[in-house]
Amino acid sequence: MKGLAAATVVGAGVGVGVAYPFDYELTETEVFIPNLPAAFDGFRVAQLSDVHHSPLVSIEEVRRAVALTQSANADAVVLTGDYTTNERKYIEPCAEELSRLKAPAGVWAVLGNHDHNTNGLMTRRELERRGVNVMTNVNTRLRRGAEELQLVGIDDWSWNQTDWEQAFKGVDRRRPSLLLSHQPRVLDVPQTEGVSLILSGHTHGGQVRLPVVGSPAALMGEDFKYLRGRFVRDGKQLYVTRGTGVIGLPVRIGARPEVAVLRLRRAEPNVEPLSKA
Repeated sequence: MKGLAAATVVGAGVGVGVAYPFDYELTETEVFIPNLPAAFDGFRVAQLSDVHHSPLVSIEEVRRAVALTQSANADAVVLTGDYTTNERKYIEPCAEELSRLKAPAGVWAVLGNHDHNTNGLMTRRELERRGVNVMTNVNTRLRRGAEELQLVGIDDWSWNQTDWEQAFKGVDRRRPSLLLSHQPRVLDVPQTEGVSLILSGHTHGGQVRLPVVGSPAALMGEDFKYLRGRFVRDGKQLYVTRGTGVIGLPVRIGARPEVAVLRLRRAEPNVEPLSKA
């Protein structure tokens, strides 16, 4: 991230400690969804994102993040992109570790901008041949008994790989749906109208967040408009995980790495103002 090194220096100057960059936190957040099928009330989704296997993030750290995710014993696992950084040699070992994830309702993934920068086709192939369901502009149904929940996955928006029409083909926007998108900014686009919950990564929670001044990443433009936590807009909800990896420098300040668990709860229809967790 631009400005990361400068932010680290500033942080030291104001007495902010540099957190161990791999001090993972397992969080759990309840998300209330109007008209959620009764069978999915309490359904838990574990989200792992931005592991960034690279010279800065060893395969041992990817393994630790995977183990923490698996320890949540979630009903489904979703992976929201940026599995490696820059070099193709990291793709296969990372995919091998990610393939250890198992859940009753499956393991579902989308690609991020760094995956395409490294090699999107190879990343998709290596994940898929190990049993991870990569959602490249497609949708499916998660089923519990006679009831179902719509799940949509889009390819990375910032690389112009998103095909909205194909991704939402057959989706009933009047019924609850989850959308996997590496980029959280899709909360603002009209194509996500009617989506109940968007799960995103990309931002690392800012990776560096300082007292008073906040995160320098917020100055980097619209892609970092939604940095971390839960947002609500026009009836749509968004959860942005802080992810587990790092880029630029092996540093996190005020943005502890996170494996997120979203517990879905049934709610009556309501409209909430834009908010942030």
